[in-house]
Amino acid sequence: MKNKLNVVCEILNYNDAETVFRLVDKIKDFPVFNSILIVDNDSPDNSFSKLLNRYYNNNKIVVNKTAKNGGYGYGNNYGIKYAYEKLNADYVLLANPDVSFSNEMVQKLLNEMVKKNAAIVAGTQRINGIPIRTPAWKIPTAMQWTLIETKLWKYAAKKYYYDPSLFELPDLQVECVHGAMFLLDPYKFLDVDGYDEEMFLFGEETVLGYKLKSKGYTSFLLNNVYYDHEGSTSIKKSFNSSIKQDQITHQSKLIYMKNYLHINKLELMLNKSIFNFVILKKKLKDKINATKGR
Repeated sequence: MKNKLNVVCEILNYNDAETVFRLVDKIKDFPVFNSILIVDNDSPDNSFSKLLNRYYNNNKIVVNKTAKNGGYGYGNNYGIKYAYEKLNADYVLLANPDVSFSNEMVQKLLNEMVKKNAAIVAGTQRINGIPIRTPAWKIPTAMQWTLIETKLWKYAAKKYYYDPSLFELPDLQVECVHGAMFLLDPYKFLDVDGYDEEMFLFGEETVLGYKLKSKGYTSFLLNNVYYDHEGSTSIKKSFNSSIKQDQITHQSKLIYMKNYLHINKLELMLNKSIFNFVILKKKLKDKINATKGR
């Protein structure tokens, strides 16, 4: 299929201009893209000026900036809305700065998107050259999303994850995909109000999957099409503590349970207590390890 569609690649930056440079310099000549939109999420490290200075004379690359750092969802909602309303995008490839992919890979996503009239089409993520075990998952219940972080994770995983044999199929209709990179229909994305901006970081893909499915939109995973992910390079620069990342994740999960699943106060308290126990256990483990290291 010849690409006559307007495809925009949207990259969200926060304090990570050097990683953005590496990605953009690799993809700026990809024929599949009409434009590359870089959105700086109000970085305090002068990223916006660096990005502007680097690409000011390139008509294919647009550099923009949010008014505040409202988190991952806020920044990407801004970028996707800009791509749709200002750049007239038919489709938007949302890409983290620390991913790597080919023009051919994006074209395959685009072919599938048009064929299936999907809201989202994703490829399979690889880390260190190895495909991840769970490239997609189902919309979880409150208890499944809580227990997945405990020693009872295997019980939750039986219903939360797809059977691994399904990832051997060429393509698979799924409910949720990883947010590091996927192609989306901006009309459908904005029709469900995009990412939940109450969720600052982590867990936002699951809520997006919930919202799209609730509206009757579909998402697909291509199992034999790959992109590489450096393993949350940008996130680690901002939140290098695994405990801090867990706390943010738990906050997002509680928002999902309260605002979308509408669980009662007792259930909410129970799940919150389990999350607090998980954090306490990790803190004690870190304290013990620190004592042993003296």
